[in-house]
Formats: sequence, structure tokens, C-alpha cells
Amino acid sequence: MNRKSICFAFLFFCCFIGVAFCGPFGIDFGMSLERVRQISKTSPENIEDDFYIITPPNTNEMFEAYLVKINPTYGVYFIKAIGKDISTNAQGTILKNQFNNLVSSVEKTYGKYKKDDSSVPGSYWGDKPDYYMYALSRDERTLYAYWNAEEGSKLPPELSLIIVAANGKNASTGYLIIEYYSKNYEKIEAEQESVF
Repeated sequence: MNRKSICFAFLFFCCFIGVAFCGPFGIDFGMSLERVRQISKTSPENIEDDFYIITPPNTNEMFEAYLVKINPTYGVYFIKAIGKDISTNAQGTILKNQFNNLVSSVEKTYGKYKKDDSSVPGSYWGDKPDYYMYALSRDERTLYAYWNAEEGSKLPPELSLIIVAANGKNASTGYLIIEYYSKNYEKIEAEQESVF
């Protein structure tokens, strides 16, 4: 193979990779509502303002619902997946294990992160291990991790923040969420607030 053919093959490979790359669950930041309609497995359901429930092209069995925020000018600027219910004990052992597994998975791609597993100041139940899930369900405790530039995370240019969090429904059930924020998120939210 001569030098010209090698260069062409390399350029073709790079172009193919560029086209094949997709954001979280196959949704790219900046996609228009029309484009999301084309690739979503179900028709986007508008639940309020620019918030839509969708079924993205690449689903994950860990999650049962997917939401996006789509701005008419900037396109998709927020992506969220909500996990299935996780049955656990009062100490939240299974929920915490699954949370840590998800965090480890995200860490492999995006690197450094910060984690918070603490009780809310003034909480009565937050510091009692046997009431971990109860406290989590009452917002007296937090369990989340986040990736951003300040923490030294390796985020692509279009992404400003990733959050993985565990939420409690009651003393024996919880679920996980993951959220992706585009670089335009704060600007869009500020513009929308200024309208009202």
C-alpha cells in the first residue's frame, strides 16, 4: 500500500470514528428536537417546558426512564437516566454497592471525581447507620459523586458536569440516577430565568 493510500485510509477511519461517536445513551449535546425524534425509539413526550421523556437509541438495563432538556437554539443540553428500584437493607448495603459500581464505571472513562456520603447538618437520622435508607429517603443524607474540570476530570469539551447519585424511596428501597450537563447548561438556564 503506497503512502497516498495509507493517508486516505487513515482519514476515512478518522471520519468514520467521528460519525460513529455518540454522547450518553446515543444522544449528542446540541441535537435538535427533530433529530431526537428521528433516533428515539419512542416519540419524545413533553412533560414541561423543554423537558422530554425519551427512549434513547442506546438504553441500559440498569435504567428505566430517560429525560432530556432540549432548547430551541442550543438543542439537547441535559441528559438524565433514572434507575430501576433497588431493594436493600436498612443500612443501604446493596444500593451503596451498585452506586459504587456505577461510579467505578464512569471513572474509567472520565477519571477523577469527588464523592459525598454524609448526613445533612442538623439531621436526626443521618448519622445512624441502621437508619441509612430512612435518612436517605427523607433527604437527611446524601450519596453522590460528580465529575467536572475543577476535580481534574477528563470531560470532552461539550460536557461540563456529570453527577451520579443514590436516592431513597423508603427504608428498604432506593434507586440511582446519572445526569450529564452540557457546557451551555448554566447559560441556557440563566436565559430562561430572565424571561420570567
